[in-house]
Amino acid sequence: MTVSTTDSERRRKLRAIADQLPSAMADLHRDAAALNSALEAVEHGTRRRESYLLQPLFAQEAATQLHGDFNSPHCLAGKLFAQLDYNDEAGVVDARNTLQIPGLLAVPPHIIPIAQQLNNSKHAVQQLTGEFKDLLADRATLERNERLREMLADSGYPRAHLRQCYRQILLCPDKPDAIALSWVKARKSIRKVSVQWCEKKLIQLDPLGEDTGIQYQRQILADLHPRQHLLLRQVQVQSRPNLQAAEIFYDDGDSKGERYRQIGYSAMPVLVNGADSGALPEFTRVEHNPPASRRRQRRDLKIAPQPLLPALRVHLCAAD
Repeated sequence: MTVSTTDSERRRKLRAIADQLPSAMADLHRDAAALNSALEAVEHGTRRRESYLLQPLFAQEAATQLHGDFNSPHCLAGKLFAQLDYNDEAGVVDARNTLQIPGLLAVPPHIIPIAQQLNNSKHAVQQLTGEFKDLLADRATLERNERLREMLADSGYPRAHLRQCYRQILLCPDKPDAIALSWVKARKSIRKVSVQWCEKKLIQLDPLGEDTGIQYQRQILADLHPRQHLLLRQVQVQSRPNLQAAEIFYDDGDSKGERYRQIGYSAMPVLVNGADSGALPEFTRVEHNPPASRRRQRRDLKIAPQPLLPALRVHLCAAD
């Protein structure tokens, strides 16, 4: 196959994805709105449904942005599931950050297939955008991201928050006998990197030298004193703790014989089939916030708070 034929085939596939994306995004928003409406109806129904939503600071901030209230947990969850765009009130935000409210919600059985349909639509959008980026794998990261944003804008969704579009709603379609909850602390990875590694990564981000921000960071790197070459550290942070959830089923009603199934990390409320009773199964009570790690805080004192190379999350650390 010639290069021109390969380029022609790629353009054809890119056009096909661009043609499919508006419909996929419309389905996603329709299904999110359907789940939001269904949960509002549950909230205002005559039967009480149990809930257990945790309120760490990031969840309180999310509720504020959503104009929601923890006293109306099903409505709040519906708003969260339906928030697929960047929030204008949040100002400038990091695309890696998402609105998160962990916890459990008991829902009527008919809610589960509505949520599953939304999950299917999320997967369809993620597949299309993944194929789009794969077709541009030989291009710079910034160019791929810009072209994807352009395609979303052309589809009518310029403010789509892809991480919130992609993330799946955790479901318990078969009501378990119990649910185990536990906090997993926020993780931070700090690793030593070289000047050569940083230069290579910056060039990959901007191979044509057209991005002034990347070129400025390349100049900063070139101006480092030789003594600072060994003090470069890449800091990768999972900024928030995760709430891990697992289902427990008792064999033949005997709590001595237990079967566990990991549900996943609850960035959003887990929807649990509450059957007719509307009750949650037994579950572990946890603190709203996990304990902080003093050891990590002491280690971080050696790292400059502001990144030297923001594009790579590279900081300077203090010399020993």
